[in-house]
Amino acid sequence: MKFIFFLILFYFGFKLISRIFYMFLLKKVARNQFNYQSNSNSNKKEGEVSIDKMPNKNKSKSDKLGDYVDYEEID
Repeated sequence: MKFIFFLILFYFGFKLISRIFYMFLLKKVARNQFNYQSNSNSNKKEGEVSIDKMPNKNKSKSDKLGDYVDYEEID
């Protein structure tokens, strides 16, 4: 009987603590996301476009693709 009582007490205690921890974690994540968005938007004007990474210019056209061969249909 004592075991069942402690088991039920542990279940409800864990449920209460997990809800409190979840709400704390959710608020912290929302605060961090708001700070990230406000920091990234404060440097830009509205309508301004920015490029974070430029593509590599070292792409060379490959001449090893082969020759173009004109063909004719044969009956």
